Amino acid sequence: MSARRKATTVALLGCLLLSTVQEAYAADSVRNAPASGSQNVTEQTWLSDVQKVANQAQSWLQQRLANVTPGERPAIVLDIDNTALATHFDPGKPVQAILRIAQYAEQHHAAVLFASYRQQDSYHSTLGQLQNAGYPVDGLCLRPDGSSEGKAQVKLDCRINYEKEGYTLTANIGNQDTDFQGGHYEKAFKLPDYNGLLS
Repeated sequence: MSARRKATTVALLGCLLLSTVQEAYAADSVRNAPASGSQNVTEQTWLSDVQKVANQAQSWLQQRLANVTPGERPAIVLDIDNTALATHFDPGKPVQAILRIAQYAEQHHAAVLFASYRQQDSYHSTLGQLQNAGYPVDGLCLRPDGSSEGKAQVKLDCRINYEKEGYTLTANIGNQDTDFQGGHYEKAFKLPDYNGLLS
């Protein structure tokens, strides 16, 4: 092979290698890029921020569930979208940090309850999503059919109803202010929603 042909071959191989690297980088950038409308929030940033809150919730539960009084029925309450499930970045998949909390609660005899503004007619599909994601489900409260109540009131009603069933709501984990308005829980743990970007 002549020197000129060798040089041409090397140049072509270099271009192919560069193109492959650029394509791989582009694919990785798309995978790690924020979803539409989420500005500069990447999935990695969100998961890191979630983990910080989850660490606090885990510490609280370890202390609280070690001091359950006789006859008490401890429970945790979880929001679903962008709390229990990664609806914005990875629909249908669990948020692993929150799943670990739910599993810890179950292992330490605390009920895992859900309160969501999803419509009642999605009950079976929502239950299936949660179970497929690995969550224990001891209660699932959704917006009643035909209800015109806002998110805060619906979720407050859910918590009140859980209390009427005899549960002590030791921790309430969600990502919007409406998950916490009205009280009826011992301690709140708010995940980031970046000013409503992850609603």
